[in-house]
Amino acid sequence: MRSRRFGLSLLLTATIATGGVARAASHREAPLMTLDPAADITDFYAFVSYDDANLNRAPADRRVTFILNAIPGQEPSAGPNYYAFDDTVLYAIHIDNDKDGVDDITYEFRFATETVSPNQFIATLALPPVTALEGEGSEGLSRKQRYTVTEVRPCRIGLHCVTRTKLFEGQVLSAVPSNIGPRTTPDYETLATTKGIFTDAASGARVFAGQRAETFAIDLGAVFDTLNLRTETPPPAGGRPLPVLTAAEDADDAHNAFGVNSFSGFNINTIAIEVPIRRITKDGGPATAANGTIGAYASTSRQGISIRSRGLAAKNVSPWKQVSRMGNPLVNELIIPIGLKDLWNQTEPEAEAQFLPFYRDLAVAGALQLVSGVPVPPSPREDIVQLLTKYAGQNPSPSIGPFAELLRLNLTVPPTPPGQIKRLGPLAHDASGNATPDAAGFPNGRRPNDDVTDLVVRVAGGPNYIANDVGDGVNVNEKGITPYFPFLPEPFDGRNRQHHDPMEPAP
Repeated sequence: MRSRRFGLSLLLTATIATGGVARAASHREAPLMTLDPAADITDFYAFVSYDDANLNRAPADRRVTFILNAIPGQEPSAGPNYYAFDDTVLYAIHIDNDKDGVDDITYEFRFATETVSPNQFIATLALPPVTALEGEGSEGLSRKQRYTVTEVRPCRIGLHCVTRTKLFEGQVLSAVPSNIGPRTTPDYETLATTKGIFTDAASGARVFAGQRAETFAIDLGAVFDTLNLRTETPPPAGGRPLPVLTAAEDADDAHNAFGVNSFSGFNINTIAIEVPIRRITKDGGPATAANGTIGAYASTSRQGISIRSRGLAAKNVSPWKQVSRMGNPLVNELIIPIGLKDLWNQTEPEAEAQFLPFYRDLAVAGALQLVSGVPVPPSPREDIVQLLTKYAGQNPSPSIGPFAELLRLNLTVPPTPPGQIKRLGPLAHDASGNATPDAAGFPNGRRPNDDVTDLVVRVAGGPNYIANDVGDGVNVNEKGITPYFPFLPEPFDGRNRQHHDPMEPAP
C-alpha cells in the first residue's frame, strides 16, 4: 500500500469530530427484515436542500430535506402487481433538536390503498396512458394509494403528552405509482414532479411519496463475500491486497474504477419531506452554532394484532411496535451480530448503550485486517462509540452518556451546488491528490450520492485505509445527481430497464 495525502486523513478526523461518521445503506440487514420488504428501510438521508430555490435563499430561510427509502431491490419489470407502500406500516422520520438523543419532532406517514377498477385484469392497464394521479388522466390506474402526513411534538406540559398536527390539510396526497413503461406512463417524470409533489402553505413543507431510482452504489456481492473486494491487480502469494484506488480513480465522480454496482438498474420507494429549518430547531429560529446541529433517524412500525375479514383489508387493533430503524445504517449490518439484529431494529436509538461492546470490538475492522494483513486501530474503539453515538464534544468520557445512534447534521453548513458536489465529502481531492473538500457531504448528514461505502471502509480501517484511498471501486450510480426535489432520479421503467455500470455498453 502506498502512503499519501495524510493531510486529508487529518481533515477527515477533524471533521468527524464535529459532525458524525460515514454511513452505508441497509438492504436486508436483519433476518426478519428479509421477510418484510415493505417495512425494510434501505436508506435514510438528511441534508440541507441543494436545489436552485434553496441555494438562492438567505441562510435564515433555508430548508432541510429528509428521505426514507424502503422496499429494496425493485426489479422494474416485476408486474403485474407493482410496488407500493404498505397500508399497515407506520413510516416515520424522527428529529432530536436538543442533543439528548430522544426525538423531539416526528413526521408520520400513513398510506391507504383504494381499488378503483376491480374488474381490471392487471394492476395498471392504461388506455389512455396515465398522465395524472387523480381525475382525468388517471383512468388507467386500477388502484390508487393516498397518504397523510402528521407532525408530532411533545406538549409543553405532561410527560406523555404530544400534539399532533396534520399537514397538507385539504389536499389529497397521492403516491406516484411505479414506472411501468413508455406506453403506460409515457411522461413519468412530469407525472411525478408536477402531480406527485405537494406543498403545505401553512408550514412551508413539501412532500413526495412514490418510486425513484436507487442511487446507492456499492459492490454489494463483493462486500458480503467476506470482504472479497475486487482489485485491478492479481493478489500476491500469501494474501489478498486491499482495493486501493489511484488518485485519479478516486477523484472521478462520474465513472466506476473496477467494482460492480450491485444496484444498477433497480428502483426503491421514496418518502421525501422538506421543511424550513426554523421549523425543526429547538427555539424555532434560524440555525446557529447553538441550535444548528440535529440528530435524526427513520423507523417503520407494525401493530402486533390484526383482524382480517373475508375480502377486506386487515384491521389492526394493538399498539405500534417498531420493526426497523435507521440513522447510521452501517451499524446493524456490520456492527451488530446476527443474533441481535432484529432486537436492535426494535430498540429506540437512545437505548444504544446495551450495544456498545460491539462498537468497541469492531468486527468489520478485524475482518479487514484479517483479509488484507493491513493493521487497523486496536480495540476498544472508543472513537467509533464517540462518532456514532454522541454529538461533537458531548461527554468525552467513554462511560458517560447519553449514547444514541443518530444521523447528525449541522444545519449551518451551506449546501453545495449540484455541479460542485463531491462524493467523498471532506476526503474529496483532484486527480493529482490535492484536497478539494466538500463540507456539506459526509460526515455532515448524508446526501443521496455521497459514497458512503468508501468512507465507511476507510473510517473502520483507520489511518492506513484513509491515507491509501481504499474503496470498493464503485464511485457512482449511472443516473448521477438529481438537482431538484425529491433529489432522487426518475425510476427505471419496466419495459426498458437495464442493469449495467456507468459507461459500460448496454447489453
